[in-house]
Amino acid sequence: MTQTPPRRPDRQARTLDRLETSSFVWLSSAKGRSLPLSEWPAKQSARHTKQTPTPTLIDQFKTIADTALPVVALYSAFLAFGQTRFHASARLLGCLFLLVFIISPLPLRFDETTLAGHIYSSLLWGLFAPASTLLAPLFYFYVLALTREPDRPPGWPSGRHFILPALAAVSGIAMALLSVETRNGLFSAVETGTPLPAALSVLVGIWRLLGPATFLLWLVYVVLMYRRLTAYRKRLCDLYASTERLELRWINWLMGMVAIYALFNLIDSAVFDPLGWNVVPVVVDRLWSLLIVMVLGFWGLRQRPGLLPPDEAPAETVENGKYEKSALSREMQQRIADKLVAAMADERLYRDANLSLWSLSQHIGVAPNYISQTLSETLGQSFYAFVNGFRIRDAKRLLSSETRSVLEIAYDVGFNSKSAFYASFRRETGKTPAAFRKAREADDKVPDDPKGIPG
Repeated sequence: MTQTPPRRPDRQARTLDRLETSSFVWLSSAKGRSLPLSEWPAKQSARHTKQTPTPTLIDQFKTIADTALPVVALYSAFLAFGQTRFHASARLLGCLFLLVFIISPLPLRFDETTLAGHIYSSLLWGLFAPASTLLAPLFYFYVLALTREPDRPPGWPSGRHFILPALAAVSGIAMALLSVETRNGLFSAVETGTPLPAALSVLVGIWRLLGPATFLLWLVYVVLMYRRLTAYRKRLCDLYASTERLELRWINWLMGMVAIYALFNLIDSAVFDPLGWNVVPVVVDRLWSLLIVMVLGFWGLRQRPGLLPPDEAPAETVENGKYEKSALSREMQQRIADKLVAAMADERLYRDANLSLWSLSQHIGVAPNYISQTLSETLGQSFYAFVNGFRIRDAKRLLSSETRSVLEIAYDVGFNSKSAFYASFRRETGKTPAAFRKAREADDKVPDDPKGIPG
């Protein structure tokens, strides 16, 4: 029998526990998870009189995650800003890590009645809300920078991306300007049904909606990033013969992790939290947040924009000066097509696992855009399909005539991985390489003019 999730008897105490454990995405409850690290006045004296309990294993895991998250985020930001290449994507990644650091739970406790505690608390109120709501748009801008065409200026992002962060900034600053007593009593008044002035009621209402809105925003941006990556991978086929290392598959995994995180917390904050049920344990929230940041740091810090030409690629290589400012005629396209086929069939350039549009352009002395135009209009193929077609034909010949392993043949004809070879081979022949080889061996054993079979 499914057990009902335990009700939390003291919602004010429960809120305090969640306020002190802010995470990767802020405000997952109706009152928020990232409010200042302070105690309600009534709870402060009671907590100081109680004996500190021995930390459990779960508490220790939570403490480790809370300590590691800001350290990993700050160190990753330092590494990102220190990169000398790929400035746009590196700067965005660095800003993303800084935002994570700002909203990370710090192992600090301040008494708000002191000047230092009041300043620290006010900074938290003023920074946490806008920083948390900026995470999703900034991550989207980072994906845009990684997938942008190099010859297109980035431009200014649309103002609609900043509507929720602007609202969060206004409400956060308003909260920061309130006195400590007023601020600490707002949600307590709402909990007990105590009437509040109209302005404060609106402020509390906005603050309580920011959490679900932030998680919903993450889900929207996950869809936008998925669409962007789909178009980007299609564009890769026009530039590279092997795209596996440039497809940004790690972002798919990261988007999945973020979507799971946002969906569970959205359901928790919108459905279960008003009922007093705790569905997402705090320690799971902390560890999942840390895992997301570590994945982003591990892959993001070494990721170059996929559509950026290689460093050794010439800025523009043309076959003839008269091509520079005019469209290609049919005759010119046919000449380029003949060069392309000769480079593959005679020189076997397709066996270069790192072959790209730019390296082929440099080899045959034709501008990259002219090669793309010829492939599209004359040969009716993308660069990826054109090169891999020669690879598969060569692989079929080798599978039929040699006894080497399938993997050896895959690498020999230019593929970077077994999975890419199998996918391309099946798409071209309808069979796996092993099945193709077995079928050819069976055909070779059949005599040319078998006897005893009626004609």
